[in-house]
Amino acid sequence: MTDANKKRIDTKLPRHWQVKLSRFFASVWVELSVGALVLVSVVLTLLEFAIAETASGPRDIELLTVLERTSNIITWVFAIELTLRYLGASSKRKFFRQYWLDIVAVLPLFRVFRVARAVRLLRLIRLLRLFGVMSRLASHFPYILRRGAMEYLVVCGLLALTIVFGSGAMMFFEGRSGAAPEAEGEALDLEDSFWFSLYSLFAGEPIPGPPRTIGGKIVAVFVMFMGLTIFAMLTGTVSAFMVERLQTEGVKVNWDDLRDHVIVCGWSSEAEIIIREFRAWSVGKKTPIVFVTEWERDRPSLSPDIESNVFFYNDDFCRIAALEQVGIHRASTCIILADTSGGRNEQDVDARTVLAALTVEKLNPDVYTCAELLNRSHGSHLTMGQVNDYVVSGEYGAYLLAQAAMNRGLMDVFTELLTYQKGNEFYRVKLPDRWVGTSYMDTFVELKRSYNAILVSVHTADGQMFVNPPDYEFCDGDEIVVIAEEEISL
Repeated sequence: MTDANKKRIDTKLPRHWQVKLSRFFASVWVELSVGALVLVSVVLTLLEFAIAETASGPRDIELLTVLERTSNIITWVFAIELTLRYLGASSKRKFFRQYWLDIVAVLPLFRVFRVARAVRLLRLIRLLRLFGVMSRLASHFPYILRRGAMEYLVVCGLLALTIVFGSGAMMFFEGRSGAAPEAEGEALDLEDSFWFSLYSLFAGEPIPGPPRTIGGKIVAVFVMFMGLTIFAMLTGTVSAFMVERLQTEGVKVNWDDLRDHVIVCGWSSEAEIIIREFRAWSVGKKTPIVFVTEWERDRPSLSPDIESNVFFYNDDFCRIAALEQVGIHRASTCIILADTSGGRNEQDVDARTVLAALTVEKLNPDVYTCAELLNRSHGSHLTMGQVNDYVVSGEYGAYLLAQAAMNRGLMDVFTELLTYQKGNEFYRVKLPDRWVGTSYMDTFVELKRSYNAILVSVHTADGQMFVNPPDYEFCDGDEIVVIAEEEISL
């Protein structure tokens, strides 16, 4: 490894700090605060333009100085914010693609050339991200209403941004400083610039007449172009509602916004059961669940009552690019189903499962990975790869059938214990330090008396497991498995 590569590795921000920064800037209140600062910055810039056009006394000069200093402070806040976003970005190339206009807007160059001060108006584009925030805040609305509200909100937002940008730019180019000496009496102030932008936007032609300067003519063309674009968007939105296309439209997902979600690789009849179990386990949270599976024509369908916050990504789950796209680095759990599609035999199915599980563990060792196998002999590969857990589906079905035949009525007990949707279920709980040194029997009695929970097994810190041991004394780091109606806190 060269010295240059070592230097790049040493100066890279630690992964946990990148995650913290990414979560911080993904929060709603941060996005709203940035949006408010953008609006304040743009208003201050427009005021600077207006006052600079008519400044004639010491009071105007003093007010202009205050505005410039306030704008400087806000600019420094944006510079610090962009720096932190850069440090927290997992992909630097993607950061520059997303924020290059914001970087231009905070460059110190606009303090050297007056013309470049108008570059600060580019910050208005950052307000488009607020539409995504409003979409998250409106998640409790019905799906059709929510999608429709967002379409109209985007149209209204583009209208406002175009009018504000056009007003500021027209006042800058067509104001007193931009007008020729013989046309100084026809210079536009802020009010005239506002009405020019508004009329031109809706009329599709410069009203009351074409601008005099080259910059003004370019701005007028931009405003008219945005008018045509916004009209087309509005027409398309209304038409989509009238033909009910939104009812069949696929859900668009910003994969970078997903955090602590569940990734399910593959698809089978077990998928709905998994979704319902996670919904029952995380009541009120609605943990996002992402299915990575391939389909040719129509994506897999779900019951309407469980499709909320469930997303699909059409790709091969064995591909690293597909796993990274759905945020495997930020996921909390990954479940890999036995993919029998395409007529694959048992060996091929397990081979893909093992490959996917090992890839997931390599990409994110912190994610909890659970895989489904068809043949137990392939489980040794998962154990060597330190995959957290695996299930041999065929074996457990045979065990349950045998138990049901030998112990009548036992299936009702299994049905209740193996689902979070009703009755009692299994819970794994960390044993508190104050219970270290107590016996299994004493802990069993205390749990039943105080928590109405039944102690089933012990999991030691070194990975050993004891089910209903006859004599055991708890040690530091032990975890226990209990049967209870709800998760208990010791």
